[in-house]
Amino acid sequence: TDVFICTSPIKKYRYCPYEKYAWVEKHFGPEFLEQIVLTPDKTVVSADLLIDDRPDITGAEQNPSWEHVLFTACHNKHLQLKPPSRRLHSWTDDWRALLDSKR
Repeated sequence: TDVFICTSPIKKYRYCPYEKYAWVEKHFGPEFLEQIVLTPDKTVVSADLLIDDRPDITGAEQNPSWEHVLFTACHNKHLQLKPPSRRLHSWTDDWRALLDSKR
């Protein structure tokens, strides 16, 4: 299974891309640095899953190819998801099982 990290940089903050790369290296290791996709529109990225803390991802593609799995964060933990929507509470959860479910 190929895993990529798709992230949208904050335009008004010039250090944002650097900080995103530093975060990925710290939490996932240097081997994941080649797996980063920086894009302002995640809907145009072709994938099976998108794990993201933003509950409302919109963009050019109205029906993205991926299933959105909501990553729990302070700004979204109050949201109740309707099936079949799924949530990942933290990176210590079994995120690999999510990948396996798409095989």
